[in-house]
Amino acid sequence: MTFAEKIRKVFSQDACQSVTAGLRRLGYPLAKEPFIAAIDRAGFEKLREKFYAPGECVRPSKYLNLAEWMGTSVKRIRDLRVKKAPPRLRILDLGCGTGYFLHVAKCLGHDVLGLDLDVEPVFTETLALLGIPRVVHAIQADQPLPPLGAQFDLITGHMTCFNRLPDGSHWGAKEWEFLLKDAESRLTSTGRLQFDLNVLPDGRHMTPEVRDFFLGKGARIERRRIYLPPKSQR
Repeated sequence: MTFAEKIRKVFSQDACQSVTAGLRRLGYPLAKEPFIAAIDRAGFEKLREKFYAPGECVRPSKYLNLAEWMGTSVKRIRDLRVKKAPPRLRILDLGCGTGYFLHVAKCLGHDVLGLDLDVEPVFTETLALLGIPRVVHAIQADQPLPPLGAQFDLITGHMTCFNRLPDGSHWGAKEWEFLLKDAESRLTSTGRLQFDLNVLPDGRHMTPEVRDFFLGKGARIERRRIYLPPKSQR
């Protein structure tokens, strides 16, 4: 990489957004250690013995690197300004995986629910260990979410995989529009939405079409993260 390329990288939009997000987190310090300490250590070590492969960075067993992924979940909580109850929030996480994000929220006194497939034993057993409730459901384009009870104050989706079509392509504005309308119908009047998108094959996190769609909905976009305020604030 040339010096000019390094300079461009330092002052790129992504870099500026990353710095801004980091500064925002300074206003809400929160350590990961108390949330790690709240886990049944003997039970977690049994999971590690059963599933963990040191150095794994692709398969689901990578999430048993507790320090790394609990740290990531705490960062997400800080970005969303989910603070200790009261008020007690009702939070839904789409594609909840191991449930670490919901574990942190639960420890802060909130009412949590995960939604995901039941295909990865490491996810199922970690959720059980953490005591995180999960609805088993496959999110599909143009199909509503299942009945989920009372309305939510926050609906999130981290490192989304559900926005892939059967041919391997990713959702466009049409598919996202359907999900947003459905999700918004399940929010309280002050409820928020946040999505953290996985990378596309071309290295981007969303196409210009999808970016323009979310911006048109009043979203704040920080690289891969999309924050949608309550409809009353758009």
